[in-house]
Amino acid sequence: MGNLQYFLIALFVFVLDRLSKFLAGVGYRGGHPIFFRNGFFSLHYVKNSGGAFGLFPRKGYLFLLITVIAVGLLVYLLFFSGLRQSITKLGLAFLLGGSLGNLVDRLMTGAVVDFIQVWRAPIFNLADVAIVTGAGLVIFMLAGGSRFLGQ
Repeated sequence: MGNLQYFLIALFVFVLDRLSKFLAGVGYRGGHPIFFRNGFFSLHYVKNSGGAFGLFPRKGYLFLLITVIAVGLLVYLLFFSGLRQSITKLGLAFLLGGSLGNLVDRLMTGAVVDFIQVWRAPIFNLADVAIVTGAGLVIFMLAGGSRFLGQ
C-alpha cells in the first residue's frame, strides 16, 4: 500500500472516532444517561481530563503536549521515514488516527470524551481502541512479527 492508503486509514479512524463521540454527546445532552445494557457492555458519557484509565486527573496540559509530539513523530515515521513494512505502517496509521481524535478533544474541551465500558474495565473511546490496536501491531512487528508474516 502506498502512503495515500495509510493516510486514508488514519483519516477513517479519526472520522469514526469523532462521529462516535458526537453521537455519544447527543445522547447525553438529551437529558438521559446513555446505556446500552447494564452488565457486560454499557455506554457512559464521561470527560477524562487525565491520561489513560483516568490516571493523573487535571494534568491534561501534559497529555496535550505529549500527544502533539507523538502526532509529529507518527507523521514522520508513517510518511517520511521510508519505512516499508505494511503491518508496521498500518499500526502507525491506527495510532495516528486515534491520537488525532483524542487531541481534538483536548484542544476543544480540555478533556477526552470516553463512553464505552466493557464489564468493569475503565471507560474508553474508539480512539483508545485504535491506539491500543496500533501499538499492538507495532510491538508485534518490533518483536519479530515479520518472520511470521513473511515480510
